[in-house]
Amino acid sequence: MAAKRILLIANPASGHHRGERRLAQASERLASLGHAVTATLTESAGHATRLAKSNAPDFEIIAALGGDGTVNEVANGLMAVEPGERPALATLPVGTGNDVALTYGLAHFESAIDALAKGSTRTLDVIRVQLMRDGKSVTRHALLFVAAGFAAEVIRKTGPRVKRIFGRRFSYSVGLFRALASFRAPEFSVKWDGGETSGRMFQVCAGNTEFAAGGVMRISPGARPDDGLLNISLVDALGRLQIVRRFPSILSGRYVEDERVDYFTGKRLEIDAVPPAEFQADGDIIGTTPATIELLPGTLKLVVHDQLQV
Repeated sequence: MAAKRILLIANPASGHHRGERRLAQASERLASLGHAVTATLTESAGHATRLAKSNAPDFEIIAALGGDGTVNEVANGLMAVEPGERPALATLPVGTGNDVALTYGLAHFESAIDALAKGSTRTLDVIRVQLMRDGKSVTRHALLFVAAGFAAEVIRKTGPRVKRIFGRRFSYSVGLFRALASFRAPEFSVKWDGGETSGRMFQVCAGNTEFAAGGVMRISPGARPDDGLLNISLVDALGRLQIVRRFPSILSGRYVEDERVDYFTGKRLEIDAVPPAEFQADGDIIGTTPATIELLPGTLKLVVHDQLQV
């Protein structure tokens, strides 16, 4: 890759507050290879989105240094820019899950810096969600998946302390079992291209990639980030004991073979729920139903290693 103008946006709290140190390391390495590097730290939730949007005209690549939440914020900032003026996205993993980095072979920090310095780009589909937040209609984007119902409760129960104690491998599984104690399945109504259904559901998920929860849970088997399709799963309401019994299949992705799960592909979903159900997108709670989910094919470029196959 020829010398590029690169903006590094880092979450200083990522990786048990290693973000600032990792930012200095990445800046030094990229500058030594001739790239024009600008580095900045985020100060609050949503700051990475504002930084990416406002600085887009001045850079060819904007890199998110942090976890999936930071990557998602930067991606949302880029999606607010006109397609012809949109820089490429890069990820330097410092978080707990790092599912975007894992999906694209960028899980090791030093290797991800090498990809940023010398790699190429690939085009990705992006999920767009229109939903409610604080009584207002908002639009958000996701790279990995969007899920309403139990997935949001899992994130709520997988806080910083759980992540610190159990790490990437076990923290989301711990969050899942903690969430079982309080979750109640809402009454969902779901419409998609050519179909609709309603009833009490455990979860409604639209996936763009296969894995979540630090690569531990295969929530959307067969999903590809560049095929122009969402992999949609509708999971009927299940009891706590049924969930526990099915836990291995949730990890492996075989849960979609269960007769209580509808699994299919599509491009658009309309979702409502009583009571309103929370949404999780790429590991963060983003709002509630009612919502419309659409796939935007080939709308974002991601910096990857040369000849990456996913």
